[in-house]
Parts: sequence; structure tokens; C-alpha cells
Amino acid sequence: MCEFTEVLQIEAQSGMRIREKPDATAKAIGGVPYKFKIEACAETFGKASFEGIEGNWRLVRYKNTTGYMWDGLTVLVSSFKPQAANQKITIENQPQTARDEYRITEASASTTTVSQTQKVTANQTNTRTTVSPFSEVKLITESYPYCRDITAIDRTLYYYAVMAEDEYYQIKPIDLTIELRKNSPKNKLHFDIKPSEGDGSLFIIGLPSPFKNWKKIRNNDYVLTQYNRKLTPGVRLELYASEPGNSLGNIKIMAAGTVKSYNNDCPVVENYKLLVEMVVNEKEVIEVSNQISQPGACGVPDLFWFGDLNQDGYTDFILVGEYPKYTAFTLFFSQPDNPQRFKKVSEWVVEDCD
Repeated sequence: MCEFTEVLQIEAQSGMRIREKPDATAKAIGGVPYKFKIEACAETFGKASFEGIEGNWRLVRYKNTTGYMWDGLTVLVSSFKPQAANQKITIENQPQTARDEYRITEASASTTTVSQTQKVTANQTNTRTTVSPFSEVKLITESYPYCRDITAIDRTLYYYAVMAEDEYYQIKPIDLTIELRKNSPKNKLHFDIKPSEGDGSLFIIGLPSPFKNWKKIRNNDYVLTQYNRKLTPGVRLELYASEPGNSLGNIKIMAAGTVKSYNNDCPVVENYKLLVEMVVNEKEVIEVSNQISQPGACGVPDLFWFGDLNQDGYTDFILVGEYPKYTAFTLFFSQPDNPQRFKKVSEWVVEDCD
């Protein structure tokens, strides 16, 4: 096997496939999302042209998958010449923005060549394990007032507000403020939860360590207004990680079951299931309804928000369950490296304090 001496970054918005053989008809054994990086051999295994773009088949490695990928829609991030047997190439978990001179566009992809390289320093002495900032997460919403137990809110976390601004969501670090309301009713304490400056966030997340390299997430507020957000049987929605389109990180959320009748505005549902369809190495369907403890008074949750919060290239989402006296939010994270695939990571309940 050749040595993995280069780092390539995926420039195809729909992601790229890893195949068993250097052939477009070979079985796909994995995929890499847009802007994520792979290790690659400098050696090539044949030329190929797709939609007028020239490229070569390369042996690549992404996480635990090794196979062949066409490099016509990748960009060279760095390379090195091995000087010792223990010299190792390392890749950060998060994608980087490709340097402008390396960026491949549709107009220049067939003629662009990369001549400059960047040497990667071997990581020979630092053996510290870095804990992901997304190993623990807490979901919060701004609340006016909040009357549940505030001691359950971990003030040691780093908090980030997700705000809708123009075409994208802006994710901004904030100081979380919890203020006691002066006009709290007798024998009860009411609080306001908000960022120390400004307001208007869709929601807030708390992380155990700071994070700066947020990828852009397309503002989906308009899209959500067009959806039937109540996930009753028969509803099937396509959700995207960062951009709409046919991307490896995008998913479908589907509700199954039988609506027997309606009780006021509530559907009476039998055999309800909430399913998520995603592609890791192949198409999979995962049931998540067994993780939803508070689906709402009707027993059917609504979709509140979606996007790639944990920065793994796959779509995460928030469900909301409405009750007469409170509202429950449930945050699901994708975890493509885990057989469970989707996991409930946080729940947040806001009561009607009146």
C-alpha cells in the first residue's frame, strides 16, 4: 500500500464517495462530506473525466475507511515527504477554508494544477487526548419568565446563541444571564434567561469547552414555514446539514403509523414511529421515536429546527412537544461513527408560569 502523504479537502458540495476500486461503477464503501479532509497517496491509479473535469483516482483514507476516490473535485491542503517511519500525517476534526489559489471552480477545474505544498509537522511528542467540545451539550431557550429549577443550568459551560441573520444562522459566543424577576409572585421565583447583550436567539447551546470554527448553516426559517412541521404519519421532510441539495450529510425525517381519527386538533395515532434516513456507507433508516420522552400532548412532535450543530457534516435537529402547561424541546445529534447514528443529547422544558 502506498503512503498517505497528502491531505485533500472535498470541494464537491454533495460530498464525495469512497469506492472499493478505482472505478466509478465500483461499490461505494464510504462518503466524505463537503469541506471535510482526507488522507491520500501521491500515487495515482488512472485518469478519469466527469462532466468535463479531469482528475485521477487516488487511494484515500477517511476515519476507518480506506478506498479509492476521484480527485477532480478536491483541493490539496498539505503534503510532506516522509523522513522517518514514525512520521505521521494528522488531520484536524474540523474542515478548513481552502486557500483561494487552491480552490477549484467549474470553469477552471480541468486546467488548475497545484504546485505549492505545505509541510505537516509530525506529532511525535504530544499524546494528549483532546475532548470534543460536543461531548456534552445543553439546550436552552431564552425565557421570560422561567420558573423551573435554575440550579439545573450549568454555569460552567460555554454558551452560544444561534441567531437567524440574513441567509445564514450566526452562532455567537455569549454570557448567559439569569435574572430574578422583581415582580415574582409570592412564594415563587421567576427568572429571565437571556444573553448578557441583545436577544432574539432561536436557542442557546452550552458546551464544555470553547469552539470557534463554526461552519455556515443556511437559514432555514423560510423553509420551515413551508413545511408541515407536525410530524404526523405520512410526513416526509428533507433536512440539510449546511446547504440544501443532494449532499451526503443531508437526511430525511419520516413519520410512520396510522391516523385512526382526530380528537379536537389531535390525531389519534396507532403504531407511531419517527424514522431518519441517512447515508453513511450505505442508506440506512434509524428509528428515533423510542428516544422521545415528551412528544407533546397529541403524542406527535413538531420539527423546531435543523442544521449541523455538532460539525460532523450530518444534519442535527430539534423537536418540540407542546403541552397545555409547558413546552419540551429535544435536541438530536448525528453520530455517524456510532451504530446508533442519532442520539438525544439534551432536553429543555419551559413551563407556563402563569
